Amino acid sequence: MGITIRTFRPSDAKMARQVLVDGLFSNIDPAFYVGLRRPSVILAIAVLTALMYGWTLSLLYTIASFVTLLCLYYLSLLLAAYLLTMGPLFEDMENVTGNYLKPRRHFWVAETDDGQVVGTIAITNKPPTNERADDVAWLRRMAVSEKHRRQGIAKRLVETAIEFCKKNKYRRIELITTEVQLPAKALYEKMGFCCINTWARREYGFVLWTFTLIYEIQQDTTYY
Repeated sequence: MGITIRTFRPSDAKMARQVLVDGLFSNIDPAFYVGLRRPSVILAIAVLTALMYGWTLSLLYTIASFVTLLCLYYLSLLLAAYLLTMGPLFEDMENVTGNYLKPRRHFWVAETDDGQVVGTIAITNKPPTNERADDVAWLRRMAVSEKHRRQGIAKRLVETAIEFCKKNKYRRIELITTEVQLPAKALYEKMGFCCINTWARREYGFVLWTFTLIYEIQQDTTYY
């Protein structure tokens, strides 16, 4: 099946948002396994399981309680993801044209031959810092539908964004990703991005190690 990378159209809004929502929920399993390796989560589950055994003196009830705790933890991740889809995280998708289809900004979709949007990516200006904002592009909204991954679509989307930034005379591209998106981080690094910062970010009580990656643009004279 062929894939076309093209500019977002207003008629793409619903499908593009669904790609991003599906991408968010596809991170639930990685987030669950990452969380289970947290010392604080291990300690909490161990203490609660031990208390249950001390209260019931029943191995069966203790095992059932352990499984219940894992299920509750997984459900809490699902709830957090749902709340994120309903909150400010997706506000920019309510008006893609107004937010992204402006000078030196853009939003692309990956479309199949039968008209399905299966991937997205966007470039906008970096939020104001002590650097000149017009020098730094902010790569956002990179997502590919789960069943269309590992087909080179993400690579093509990122390549499209990089070429756009070169033509628009950006000096650098920045993005953030997290420890539950390590395949995406690996792709970025393979394409020339490098990690310059790591920090802990809290979302609805959950802590995610987050990475800032940058791509330094070597401007080609053909773009001037």
